[in-house]
Amino acid sequence: MTFQPISLATGLPARPSLFAEYLARDRAFEYIGPARASALFETLGSDLREAILSIDDRVVDIIGEAPAINAAAVLETRLPEAEFLTWLTSVGADIPIYKAISIARAWGKQGTEAVRQNPYLLLAVSDWKTVDRVATSAGVSKQDPRRQIAAIEAALMGQGGLSSGSTLMTMERALRRAQRLSKHRIDPEIIDRAVDAGAAVALGGALQPPGAAHMEAECALLLAKIAPQAPCSGITEADALERLVDVCEAGQPFPLTEAQREAVRMSHRHRLLVLAGYAGSGKTTVLKGICNTQESIGKVPLIITLSGRAAQRASEATGRRAITVARFLIEMKKSNGPLGPDHVLIADEASMLGVVELWRMLRRIGEGSLVLCGDPAQLPPVSPGVVFHHLAADPHIRKVVLDRVHRQDQSSGIPSLAEGVRNGSIADLPSFKGPEPGVSFQPCAREVFCDEILRIGMELSGGGDKRSTMQIIAPTNREIGQINAYFHKRILRRKPNLWPKTRHIAEGEPVIWTQNDPKRGLTNGALGRIIMIDGDVIHAKIDGAMHELQQQDGQFLQLAWAISVHKAQGSQWSRVIIPVYQSMIVDRSLIYTALTRAQEQVIFVGSFSATRGAVERRPTAEKRNCGFAAWLKLARGSSDCR
Repeated sequence: MTFQPISLATGLPARPSLFAEYLARDRAFEYIGPARASALFETLGSDLREAILSIDDRVVDIIGEAPAINAAAVLETRLPEAEFLTWLTSVGADIPIYKAISIARAWGKQGTEAVRQNPYLLLAVSDWKTVDRVATSAGVSKQDPRRQIAAIEAALMGQGGLSSGSTLMTMERALRRAQRLSKHRIDPEIIDRAVDAGAAVALGGALQPPGAAHMEAECALLLAKIAPQAPCSGITEADALERLVDVCEAGQPFPLTEAQREAVRMSHRHRLLVLAGYAGSGKTTVLKGICNTQESIGKVPLIITLSGRAAQRASEATGRRAITVARFLIEMKKSNGPLGPDHVLIADEASMLGVVELWRMLRRIGEGSLVLCGDPAQLPPVSPGVVFHHLAADPHIRKVVLDRVHRQDQSSGIPSLAEGVRNGSIADLPSFKGPEPGVSFQPCAREVFCDEILRIGMELSGGGDKRSTMQIIAPTNREIGQINAYFHKRILRRKPNLWPKTRHIAEGEPVIWTQNDPKRGLTNGALGRIIMIDGDVIHAKIDGAMHELQQQDGQFLQLAWAISVHKAQGSQWSRVIIPVYQSMIVDRSLIYTALTRAQEQVIFVGSFSATRGAVERRPTAEKRNCGFAAWLKLARGSSDCR
């Protein structure tokens, strides 16, 4: 029987020691691996570390003489790591081995000793319940100030705080949440001690997690500095700039609006420009104009986006290379330097940039100029913070707002409805009458909504529409899962060829790719269809290109009968079907983004009262409490002083 130790923290069976996992995981301990590490622990238990150091005969019997000698030599140089992992096991720390090793390796002997003195430092890599259990086992009392300070820190990082996208919390709320976590009264004076200890940062009458506060403050300082500046390379002469804009317009299929022309001009006059525009208002046309005119004067535009799919769309629309933020940071690191005065960094879909992504970008801006392009009414960042929305509303920031929609014809009714949704209202809608331009609503019980979507889809197909011109966009994972399962089950009735082994996708089904693979030209979010499955050979058409996929590629493909609003953002289809039911996570930004993906027709399905409630609900970006605006105001004051 395998020996299983008892956790001091819970009194329940615990996993084998972190030290044994360490032996199995670290390649420096040659020829040990999981099976031998388990055998060593079963035989030697808590004496394992000393047995390896002394090259105990039992160790030699299990792993062999050469590996035993190697293990002793390696362990001799890594004693602080081994001691720390042994201590974590002794207090029942339920922490992933890779995190435990990272702590031991990154923090060093002094750092790991600090964790022993204050186990709540582990909040950086684990949750409150786990760390509190470890601290209790290590002898920390319920009333200990270290525990109370840690509860404040955990409150700022948990629900309602950083994990919900907010970077700011009132002191009163932080205190209440900390007391709820600790199940013990916390003295208000602990807030001051938490700030003094560096567990929180005070901003007015509120608190912030230190990391978020640092990033927001640094972003605010830099943006406040460059906002009033002209490009470092100088301002393009007015007459020459006007000629450049005229040439740019001549290459377009339709004249630029005055707002679009002004946006192109302002990119030559100001180092920071916010381009905010309604969905389908021609933001991409402006970006192409900015690229054309900047290149004409010898500058280098760099287009970056959060996702690979968005980068591909931006590249196709502008005719320039576009890369993800992650790729940009990698390339900048390799170049060993910030951007120069001839660079113009263009961030598309900037409303989805959280403070972490923006902070990393701005650290590389150097003497370059920055254009932030997005729609504040569309989806907020997935990561914490809200920046673009505040900049778009700030009267001190140079900006152009494009409010004339070109994607949909006014007669379709989509632009006017979208305008209402942006402002929190939605008019009554007619019932679905078949494939015709406009917006309709088809009431339907949740139990049969997939049947109703099928009926609508067949009617649209009967009108001549191809599957590629239509898309189901669902606001929640629940509906996405139900729709994909429903249509997959229908396909299976035909007994089609299925994906080898996993059988999760059938021949003919729509799919979405979920990984960036530049070598094969595949991006996360790319849509396509499985054309043929012949044994282990899979032929798929993804984003218009044919690909021969392998069996192992199945892990990067999901069904796409329905996709999320996040995956749909930036794309467009002739007709869009949107199921909506009661959900607290559905707000107007989701409805607006899904609605504006259609060029001709939108069919809502489900509960109109739920749809109206979602539209009337404040968007997530507004509900997030963030410190960026306050830091920007402080930064602008310090800039004025200079």
